[in-house]
Amino acid sequence: KIESAHMPRRRTFKHPPPQKRIRTETGENAPIDYKEIVKQNALLEKYYQGLGVVPDGEWDLFISAMRRNLPATFRITGTRSTAETIRSCLENKYFPELAEIEIEGEKVPSPHPLPWYPHRLAWHISLSRMVIRHSPAVSKFHSFLVKENQQGNICRQEAVSMIPPLLMDIKSHHKVLDMCAAPGSKTTQLIELLHSEESLTNLIPAGVVVANDADNKRCYMLVHQAKRLNSPCLMVTNHDAAAFPTMYYNNEKGVRQPLLFDRILCDVPCSGDGTLRKNPVIWRDWTPSLAPSLHKLQLRILQRGLELLAPGGRIVYSTCSMNPVEDEAVIATALQLCKGTVELVDCDKELVGLKRLPGLTSWKVMVKTGEWLEKPSDIPRHMSATLTSNMFPPDPSIGEGLHLERCMRVLPHHQDTGGFFISVLHKKDWLPWQNKMRRRLERVVAEEGGKEEEEEQGKTDSENGAKQTGGGEGGDGFVEGGRPALMEGEEDLVEGKVDKEEEGCRRPTLDLGKWGYQKRKAYKEDPYVFVEKDGKLWQSVKEYYGLPDDFAGDQLLTRTVAERKKNVFLASWLIKKLTVHNEQTVRVINIGVKVLARCENLKTACGFRLCQEGIQTMAPFITRHSIKITLDDIMCLLREPNPLTSTLSQEVQAAISTMEAGPVIFRYIPDSTEKLELDKQGSSMISCPIFLSGWIAARSVRLLVGREDHFHYLAMLGCDPPENQSLAPVSGKTLDGDQEVQDGDQDQGVTGETDIFQEQDMKEMVEMPDECSTEELNGGVQEAEFKT
Repeated sequence: KIESAHMPRRRTFKHPPPQKRIRTETGENAPIDYKEIVKQNALLEKYYQGLGVVPDGEWDLFISAMRRNLPATFRITGTRSTAETIRSCLENKYFPELAEIEIEGEKVPSPHPLPWYPHRLAWHISLSRMVIRHSPAVSKFHSFLVKENQQGNICRQEAVSMIPPLLMDIKSHHKVLDMCAAPGSKTTQLIELLHSEESLTNLIPAGVVVANDADNKRCYMLVHQAKRLNSPCLMVTNHDAAAFPTMYYNNEKGVRQPLLFDRILCDVPCSGDGTLRKNPVIWRDWTPSLAPSLHKLQLRILQRGLELLAPGGRIVYSTCSMNPVEDEAVIATALQLCKGTVELVDCDKELVGLKRLPGLTSWKVMVKTGEWLEKPSDIPRHMSATLTSNMFPPDPSIGEGLHLERCMRVLPHHQDTGGFFISVLHKKDWLPWQNKMRRRLERVVAEEGGKEEEEEQGKTDSENGAKQTGGGEGGDGFVEGGRPALMEGEEDLVEGKVDKEEEGCRRPTLDLGKWGYQKRKAYKEDPYVFVEKDGKLWQSVKEYYGLPDDFAGDQLLTRTVAERKKNVFLASWLIKKLTVHNEQTVRVINIGVKVLARCENLKTACGFRLCQEGIQTMAPFITRHSIKITLDDIMCLLREPNPLTSTLSQEVQAAISTMEAGPVIFRYIPDSTEKLELDKQGSSMISCPIFLSGWIAARSVRLLVGREDHFHYLAMLGCDPPENQSLAPVSGKTLDGDQEVQDGDQDQGVTGETDIFQEQDMKEMVEMPDECSTEELNGGVQEAEFKT
């Protein structure tokens, strides 16, 4: 084949890329057949029997549990009131039906809540595919779970994976970092905990969740998972966790300071032998050399997390491995490096009902051939590059003060789960090598005090304001070239120079490998353009929806510099500050939640309609074009694609008659009398407010919500959606012929069903239109399909 000079050159590989399929004996590539994998590994069994991880007399129970498939567990997501509504629907409608089903003379096992998860919001299910196929009631329950999972109201998550966020003690004002976040199940938990104290008067918490991952494609999967919770307090970044950059922002008094996190989740990459029940390939691939190869990376990530943690903060280190080389050895090394400034937290009294074992205080290291090494002096010379003294237990005189028994290890046979390791660390004081950062923050406090005195005296000093590092309105914290000015003492952290000496204390120099920190190529994201408060876009939206003057209009943003904006997002105050002051040094993948979308009807006074995904955030501030409806009105709107105005209640008809055609918000606030009547009929499970985006015309109305939203609210109201009717928005026109929404700009849900009992944490698909930009998508998803 002849290639012309105009044809792109093909990329050639010295070695062919690895195949995703295994090679058979005949030399052909074939997909992995999980049924043919033998669930045995002599080295693995010898290793864990010799370590003493499993208590005496429990080995047979342990190994038989490891060879069984993992049962499904799910967690009810959302705010407290929303989650309780879904739980009520499950307990009152679906679970009683399952309790009466028998197949081949055996009763179908009923779902039961995890005993240690708060408020009965996590459930355990043992239903096979055969049961789902042969029972209409089980199939109906399964369909409900699938639809709620697509909507984001239910999250399919392994039981032990839910533990670390619960031990972080997150409050609404905390700054939270998830260092290795993808695929995002724990991140959604962190967002829920941040919003757990919200009310109708305070829907935007003061805290933030920064979710980071080193893999660019997995970051987009993370966005797809986390955006279901519709939080304006979320930021997704793409960085190597071991070299995560220090972020800066101007505080409320205009003084520039570094961002230190109150809570950090450090769920590091690991060998994953605790996931043998759901990843049977590990039975075939596990070797004793996997843990030592990851030990250094895990230690670097934990050390960087401790540096980013504020004094008094809490960091949770976890792995899905039961290997002490990846668990206790990493914790013991980090504690010794910190020299008493960090301690392990005793969590025995937390999560009552969770069966756990204390951490190990002594262990051995196995080499690839299966031989045991008792102490560092036993390391062969040819293995000195892969095995280090940090992988062995500390000296008993030192180990007693570390309290490694405060770590937790969950074994599969105790509560029919996977294997997991968790440790909670408390930072009591600055690390020994953080003296300059401490002095810098002390100067920030002094600058704030001086600024308050100037304001009280009515004085302004422009020269002093200019000299401050990003302080006041005169400085933005950037030096020439657009790069943020580094805080004193942080040059070594950002640039990767980790052995800078300071007052006799050196930052511990860890082996970075042959190439050090790897910089990954990433797609260049669309810009983050924040709306000006005196601009036309904000003024038209404010006037149409009656937003108050103190609403944070300058926290609205778009993803395009073009004059014509299509989608508008809302970010919290701190998310905006972090984005503006770190755009040049931090790869930000996504921020905020989509709240407005352009509509192409020239007859309406406002060119933007409310998006259903951001309506919970905007609803408390909207005072105009807001219509209060009843449960009967909700039923009418959900069952009919374009109901006539005359079919609604008299109060709604009167409210619509005073408004012009255009976008509106429908509100339902639970009424005690109305709910009591419906509860007697057993037809309603709604106990939380409902806000729906809609459109009114001269003779008809319609909802601008996705298909999954229709099914969700109908299920919460105690009725099933019509089987022969598509509830997705149609054609974008009302009965009057008014085109209220541009084609292709409707809130569409995922239409394909997936089996919720299959593993979904590592397999996600995002479907998108052929021609779109990141400004059209919440989160900037760049590609048409992601599979991991």
